[in-house]
Amino acid sequence: MASFWDSLVRRFKQGSIVTRLIYINVAVFLILRLTLVILRMAHQETDWFIQLFEMPSDWPTILVRPWTVLTYMFVHLKLMHLLLNLLWLYFFGGLFLRWFNARQLGGLYILGGLFGGLFFALFFNLLPVQEGVEGSVYLMGASASILALGIAVSFYRPNEPIQLFMFGSLKLKYIAIIMIVIDVLSLNDINAGGSLAHLGGALAGLAFGFSLRKGRDLTSFVNPVINWFVNLFPSHRKMKVTYKRSKSEHVNKSVDVDQEFRDKKKEEIDQMDAILDKIKQSGYESLSEKEKKQLFDFSKK
Repeated sequence: MASFWDSLVRRFKQGSIVTRLIYINVAVFLILRLTLVILRMAHQETDWFIQLFEMPSDWPTILVRPWTVLTYMFVHLKLMHLLLNLLWLYFFGGLFLRWFNARQLGGLYILGGLFGGLFFALFFNLLPVQEGVEGSVYLMGASASILALGIAVSFYRPNEPIQLFMFGSLKLKYIAIIMIVIDVLSLNDINAGGSLAHLGGALAGLAFGFSLRKGRDLTSFVNPVINWFVNLFPSHRKMKVTYKRSKSEHVNKSVDVDQEFRDKKKEEIDQMDAILDKIKQSGYESLSEKEKKQLFDFSKK
């Protein structure tokens, strides 16, 4: 048992921010479900316990439980809800890390959840979905946070082709449009509150993309908290590579292969984006000889 726990802790420490968020969501799910089992075995009510972590729709309750604007984005009670969200988190999180860093992902996860909660509380009380509902309605799940990541990546790389099972190749921008349309059409369903939260998360992703184009990072106010959390578990994602020089001589060398590749890839993409923006604004002739050579070299890859 100890070795199993040590293995989980090691994987958490060495994992990416996406892996850590998945672990946190799974851990919260297991703790909540186990607590509910204990309460039911003791013939105790369970609603009060879950509502300590879900986000309510009415403002007075939110003021009494302000922490729920953060905790709700890690709460899942149904296994299928958890699995679907984690699959999307793995998918969009992996895409996000191709062009952005871990702290931006963690920051946007939180920011998307905050925007989602705000939309939920604000518009659930303004739109007709509240009519006929007595008391507070509660919000849970990571969907708004995950959608923020997906929309941000789709905004940054709209024409990036993605291979989807049974659907073939589809550009990111079309995946984003489909997801937003589904949520808009679902505003009249029983889960209207969830759809409102999704749209809030999507807005956070768009705001992140727009602000980044202007040189501002909307996640910067969250980053001090993310930095503190990340530094609690320093990552050493090293790959040990052995070079064979002779039958009797070996040299072991630790190289962070994955990180070097991602950094190089991101640098190339940033350079190409800058060149393309310059062409768009001033034309091809405005490029320097070095930039023309970079464009030519990149086109051959």
